[in-house]
Amino acid sequence: MNEDRFNNFKKSITHMRHGEYWNEAKTTFNIDFKDGNFISKGSRNYLPTIYNPKLNRDDLLDVNFESKQDKKIFKLGIQNLCLPKENRNNTLIYGQDYFNSIENYIKEKDIVCEVGSGSGLFSALINEKKKTTNILVDIPEVLLNAISLIFTLFPNKKILLPNEIGELSSPIIFNQYDFVFLTPDLIYHIRDESVNLGINTQSFMEMDMIEVDEYLNFFNRIISNEGYFFCSNRVRKRHYFFEYKFYLLKNFQSVFFKKNKFFDSSVGASSMLDFFLKKNKNIEQKPIRFNLYEKFIIITKFKLREFFYWLSWDFRRLIKKVYSMKNFFS
Repeated sequence: MNEDRFNNFKKSITHMRHGEYWNEAKTTFNIDFKDGNFISKGSRNYLPTIYNPKLNRDDLLDVNFESKQDKKIFKLGIQNLCLPKENRNNTLIYGQDYFNSIENYIKEKDIVCEVGSGSGLFSALINEKKKTTNILVDIPEVLLNAISLIFTLFPNKKILLPNEIGELSSPIIFNQYDFVFLTPDLIYHIRDESVNLGINTQSFMEMDMIEVDEYLNFFNRIISNEGYFFCSNRVRKRHYFFEYKFYLLKNFQSVFFKKNKFFDSSVGASSMLDFFLKKNKNIEQKPIRFNLYEKFIIITKFKLREFFYWLSWDFRRLIKKVYSMKNFFS
């Protein structure tokens, strides 16, 4: 049944134009779901591996930091998951790090909306631990990752796919589902101030800035009073973190703003900043803006190799600009 549902959604995908980055990146995904398990066949893989006793345990990363017996296996839903070192895929690890940093702010039965859900692992962890309703928003080609994962982990949970919305006889009642998958053109189904927690991790940094603005306005609309917003993105990728217009989030105040320890301590990983905010309409809040000092000390947020990489990148771009202007006026 779920295999048919997966394939029906896959067939329903039509060409949609997204931001510059994802118009190219979406072609790197090739996801299937067969015999109850996800299958990643693309060059980009966000998914973990289902544990098989035949795997060489020396080739597996530690993924379960709460277990004193077996750190190589992480049970999620009905599956035992693991991460082969060769995959270079740490989503299962940093998803736990994200969850640990905000779990005390999530209540059972909360409605959680994650934009740019990628593999769906973070939402799966939240649902497993807190019994929440999870809304996952992503472009169709990437959403297939999360759908195949959730079907694999939670085959008996109540799940709604984008192509099934038209079959409903009434508006979506989100708290009747465990997982609801939406493509960006369907987010209007989410009512104002109906979500307890909004999430964006590692996808603002890949969007066009106009898309980031639209999603900040979206989160401002859907997050309820006393609700939260969690954002974790690179110090710099397509944009500086400090360029995001967090002032579009009205009546929000900072709960914490910090450098992500997991990524900071991981060799080869880029630096991430975690920003967690709470909405409070009962207190007049100043718009969230980073002052000049906060923007200046951004250099302290980079790892040394990152700082010199971007310094070199900006210098080369400046040289190209000067050279093109010189040719234009000559």
